[in-house]
Amino acid sequence: MEYTELSAYDVPPGVVTTWTPSTDPAQWRDDDRALSPNHRLHLAEAEPGSWIGSVMRIPARLDPDALTRAVLAWTARHEVLRTTVDPSGTARRTLPAPAVRLDASDLGHHTGEEAQQAIADFLAAAVSPYAWPHCVLVTVAEPGAEEFTLAFGADHSVMDAYSQLLWFEEIAVLYERALAGAADLNDTALDREVGSHVDHAHAERVAADLLDAGSEPVERWRAFLTVDERTGFPSFPVPEVAVPADERSPRGALKQASFATWLADAPRTHVLNKLCRAGGASLQSGVLAAMAYSFREVHGAERIRFVLPMHTRFSPDYAAAIGWYVGLCPVDLDLSGLTELPEIVGHVHAKVAEGKELVRHPFARVGELLGVHDTPHFAISYVDARFVPGAERWEEWRARALRSPAFADDEVYLWFGRTQDGLNVSARYPETITAERAMRDLVAGISGVVDTLTTPYLVGDLALETTA
Repeated sequence: MEYTELSAYDVPPGVVTTWTPSTDPAQWRDDDRALSPNHRLHLAEAEPGSWIGSVMRIPARLDPDALTRAVLAWTARHEVLRTTVDPSGTARRTLPAPAVRLDASDLGHHTGEEAQQAIADFLAAAVSPYAWPHCVLVTVAEPGAEEFTLAFGADHSVMDAYSQLLWFEEIAVLYERALAGAADLNDTALDREVGSHVDHAHAERVAADLLDAGSEPVERWRAFLTVDERTGFPSFPVPEVAVPADERSPRGALKQASFATWLADAPRTHVLNKLCRAGGASLQSGVLAAMAYSFREVHGAERIRFVLPMHTRFSPDYAAAIGWYVGLCPVDLDLSGLTELPEIVGHVHAKVAEGKELVRHPFARVGELLGVHDTPHFAISYVDARFVPGAERWEEWRARALRSPAFADDEVYLWFGRTQDGLNVSARYPETITAERAMRDLVAGISGVVDTLTTPYLVGDLALETTA
């Protein structure tokens, strides 16, 4: 499993069909549950044409009736897929599950390259934070074939990275049950109850409104964001990676380059995890420490500051729920005086634990109180996806999580992912030669650290029992 752009996915030739939820406008109901602070900020700042999604191969023939039933069952299961904002953009409206239809549109037969472009064009045009549906789907199928490609794109207001991963098993199982003629797909196919992100968003808004400018979380964010009399999110610690202000594109948004690669296979990742656990830390801390160590070795950076998105699925009700359950953890690493990697791992672990307390407080509200209208310039994500339902079938399904192309002159994002196949990293950054070289060197450095740490346990006589 990798997190990539659609351009990196091998879309086969076939008939391209779009699948768009629709309804009778009279079915919408006013909903007094509040929008989350993140959602409200997203409405103000969302870039046109942006989306997140997933793609997979379904190992069965395409049956339009079965797919319709599966998608409608999925939509019924997750209330967030049946909600939107009113025309003013300040209040919520919601649909009852039976009111949703699914409209198919045949775009004709395409080559693989044409199909890939057709999908990208459709998702960019159809997905919006302002107008429902906020999630649409596309299939690519050769007539008579025993498999087809299925992709979806969604607005961030109804989806996060974990939701992208949950989709694979849910839609595959629902489709399998629909093909088999099951009467009630949700009752017979999925036994995990889910809460509603709409409820979560309302509770998040209520809690956020209790903050004021003097609240401890706000003061801690103020301290993190204020350095050398400048207030704002920290930048990538290699200055030449960001495009200089006087060379930026007319829109201030250079197209971002993107790549994904594997840092370690499953056995090597297992060893690294055990080494981290032996030192009282997590694999996440070990990976971030390898990154920080590489920053110093490759780029000479002693201080690395970034935000770490983390999930807010604190209630078991939301463990299998689709929605935007994400908060920000500020991380400030000072490597001065730290010479050994185990010291850096411990330092990282402590700093992440310290900042994790702030994840519950939406930064959208904190920024409002601080008067900060900045967005993250350097963000790092870590997801352990090994235990996501259906993960053991991802390779069979050729499953990939997707993000749309991005445009920014100074943003750098790294996504580290642990799967059953090992440890990978995906990145996006300004599309310049300097940034490309800096990012490739950094990732090579991280990979080298991982290899150096783990190789003795894979080829030598060192016993892992001592690191259990």
